[in-house]
Amino acid sequence: ARATLEQRLDDAGLDVVLWIPRGAEIPTFEPALSDIAAAIEEAEDGEDGRAEVRRPVEVNLRRVGTTGSVVTVLGGLSSQWAQFTNKVPGSFQLQSAAIHRLPLDEGERDMLMQRVVSAAAQPDIEEGKRIPAIDAWTANRGGFGRAYVLGIPGVENDESAASLRRNLRTLLKRAGEMEPPESVDARALLVLGAATYAEDEKLSWSLKGMDPRLYAAFDMITVAADGVVKPLLQPARGSLPWDAPLG
Repeated sequence: ARATLEQRLDDAGLDVVLWIPRGAEIPTFEPALSDIAAAIEEAEDGEDGRAEVRRPVEVNLRRVGTTGSVVTVLGGLSSQWAQFTNKVPGSFQLQSAAIHRLPLDEGERDMLMQRVVSAAAQPDIEEGKRIPAIDAWTANRGGFGRAYVLGIPGVENDESAASLRRNLRTLLKRAGEMEPPESVDARALLVLGAATYAEDEKLSWSLKGMDPRLYAAFDMITVAADGVVKPLLQPARGSLPWDAPLG
């Protein structure tokens, strides 16, 4: 699936890294492949250098009871359930599995929540309502020579944190044992992290709890997640060879 999408993006001349949110399926057939390519072409670059790839989707709302004022949320909006409490006439279920990552703009998020609240008040809500929304993926443009699709299938679970620590320890051990090329002034390690939102990456916390000897061979360690590169281990000021004063 990954290779199929990368080939389609290469055919479209899209030199990008596309980050797949946790739980999202990688398109493998048309017209979904072309839809993704078109969405990337139309995506606007943000101030942080990332492009937001906007995919139109729908969420489904239906009333399951006339008492209470609560919405049970399944899918990508599950963390937003409190936004609807005491704002809807009855008990509702919101199916938002089509959303894997919300747009970063807070105003746009608030508008979606308001559309859900407004739909709940409609007289024909018993029949259910389809509400338009955006599934916003992340892309980085240029300088890669080809298209890359990055991501891990499946949603996070209780075992994810333990698995992350095990994998990171194994990675650090293997990387540390590799012989560096000759005449290398410093060693750096880039780790790709699986996080729907950059601020949710957990590699930073995992590294802090590890034996420093595991990463003693590296001068710098960074993690890339959701289109953002974040330093995990930075060298002390003036410690690298090129920091030495000239002359």
